[in-house]
Amino acid sequence: MYASTFPSTPTTDSYLRDGRIIGPGETGQDMVNRIVAALAAADARFGEGDAEAFAEQLGWALDTARIVFSTPIMTNAGRYPDRPLAACAVPPVNLRGDLSAVKTVVDEYHRAGMGTGFNLDDLADPVGVLRHLNDIAVAGARSGLEDRPVGNMAILALSHPAAVEFINCKIGADQREEQWKFNISLHVTDDQMRTALTTAGRERDLLIAAAGAAHACGDPGLLFTDRMDEANPTPEMGRYASTAPCAEVGLVAGETCQFGYVNLGRFHTGASGVPVDLDGLADAVRTLVRALDDAIEASLAHYPHSLSTRVMSAKRKIGVGVCGLADLLLAAGVPYDSAAGRELAQEVLMFINYTSKLASTELAVRRGPCPAVCGGRSRYADPAFLERFATLPVSTVTAGQWTALAHEIATTGSLRNSSTVAVPPTGRSAPVVGASAGIEPLFLLTDPRLPGRLHPAARRALQAAGRTDLIEHVTTHGRLPNLAGVSPHLAAVLATATSISPAGHLAMAATVQTCVDEAVSKTVNLPGTATVHDVYDTYAAAWEAGCKGITVYVDGSRQVQPKAL
Repeated sequence: MYASTFPSTPTTDSYLRDGRIIGPGETGQDMVNRIVAALAAADARFGEGDAEAFAEQLGWALDTARIVFSTPIMTNAGRYPDRPLAACAVPPVNLRGDLSAVKTVVDEYHRAGMGTGFNLDDLADPVGVLRHLNDIAVAGARSGLEDRPVGNMAILALSHPAAVEFINCKIGADQREEQWKFNISLHVTDDQMRTALTTAGRERDLLIAAAGAAHACGDPGLLFTDRMDEANPTPEMGRYASTAPCAEVGLVAGETCQFGYVNLGRFHTGASGVPVDLDGLADAVRTLVRALDDAIEASLAHYPHSLSTRVMSAKRKIGVGVCGLADLLLAAGVPYDSAAGRELAQEVLMFINYTSKLASTELAVRRGPCPAVCGGRSRYADPAFLERFATLPVSTVTAGQWTALAHEIATTGSLRNSSTVAVPPTGRSAPVVGASAGIEPLFLLTDPRLPGRLHPAARRALQAAGRTDLIEHVTTHGRLPNLAGVSPHLAAVLATATSISPAGHLAMAATVQTCVDEAVSKTVNLPGTATVHDVYDTYAAAWEAGCKGITVYVDGSRQVQPKAL
C-alpha cells in the first residue's frame, strides 16, 4: 500500500478541510493515500500486472505536486465509494416536463460533486426554467449535502425569441441580493457573427446587448457553436447539448468529464530554448492519462443515471489540464503578456496534447480502444482532424510526429479516450499544490491566506532580479510597494491580471486554444474604465482570433470580487 509523503501543513490541511475536500479527521497525506488506493484498485481490474508500480508512480507525482486532481476526485476517491469521480455533466433531463423530476436528477449529480450544463433552446420560457434550475442549485448548496460548491452552465441560441430576456437576467442580481449558481452563455454561429460584425440588424443589436450585460455583471459569455461542433470528435454520438460550467468542454446528454492537472511550475529548468523538463512532463502526462482512465472505470457503476454510464463507456472523455502557467513564466523570467510568454505556453501545451494522445493510444493497445472512436466512426478516421496541430510552429513536437500519430489512429482506431486535453480554471485545485490557477496570470502577488507572504513564484522572480528589498517590504508591511521603481522588464514579469491589457489576456486564450481539443476557460479582464463598446470589441476580437468562446469581466462590476494587490 502506498504511504504518502504529501507535505501536509496546517494551512494546506485547513484549506482542504474548509473546502470539504477532506473529512474532519483527515490530512493531506490521508487524501493522497485514499486517492492512490482507489485508482490503483480500478487500475488492477485491467490485469496489466503493474498496478502496484503505477500506484507508486501516481503517489509520487501527487506528493511532489507535479499533478493535482479536480476536486471531485480529491473529495470522493476512497472516501465515498458510491460516488463517481467526474467534475461535470449534462444531466439527462426533460426541461419541458415535470420539473420536480428534474430536481431529483440534478440534485443527484450535484451531490455526487458534478457541475451541470443545460441547453434551453427548446423552451418557450428559458429564463423561467433557468431561474428554477438556479433555485435547485441554491437550495442544494444550502442543504449541507454537497461537499463541493458546484458550478453550472445554461446556454441559449442567439436566435431564440427570448434572447434579450436571457441576456439581461443577471443584471442587478447583487443589488437584489439574488444568489446565482449559474454561468450563462449565448451560443452563436459563424454566420451570425459575420452578420453582426458587418450589418446593422438583430444580430448586432443582440451582441451589443450582451456586451452591455457582461459589462454590468460578467454574463453572458459567448460560445461559437460551429467551432465547438467542428471540434466534437464523435458527432455520431450526438451533438453537444451544453458545456462544462466554465465552457472548456462540450458534452452530449449524459456525458461527464474527469479532470486532472499538470503543475507546470514544477517543470521549469534553467535550460536555453524551452526551459522545461520535457521528459519529466511527459511522465506526468502519461501518469495522468492512465489515472483519469482509471477514474472513469471507478465511476461507471456509480453515475446517477444509466445514460451517463452508457455514454462514458463509449466515449471515455478525459481532460488533462494545467495549472501553474503563470508560475512557469515567472520562473523563466518571461512576461505573461509577451510574444515569448505565448510561445512558451504554446510549446508546453502542444507537447502535453501530443503526449496525452500518444499515451491514450498506448492504453488502447492494452485495454482496448473506446467504442466511439474505433471502427472508423469518429472524426479521427480522417487524419486531417489531428494533423491540424501539425501546422503550429513549435519545437517540442514535430509535424512528422503529429502526422504519424494521426494516420496510426485513423488506420487502427486505437485511441482509448475520445478527447484527452481540456483547460478548466482549476480555482480550487491549484491552491492545494500552491500553484497559479489554470492558464491565468496571478491576480495577487501576495498570498491572501498568509498576509505578508509573497506568492512563491513572485518571490523567486524578485530574488533572481536582486530585489530583496521588495521582499523585505512585503514581510514588514504585508503588501508590495508601488513597482514604479523596478525595471520595465521586471514590472512586465510581475504584471497581474488587472494590469495586463485585455488584448494580452485574449492573445493568451487564443494561443492556448490552438493547442487543445475543444475550448479554453480563460477570463479576459477589462479595467473599470472599459466601456460597453470595449466589451463588444473583445467579443469580436475573440471570434476573429479563432477562439471557441469568450468570457469577460470588467473590474468592479460585481460587489464581491478579489482585491488587486
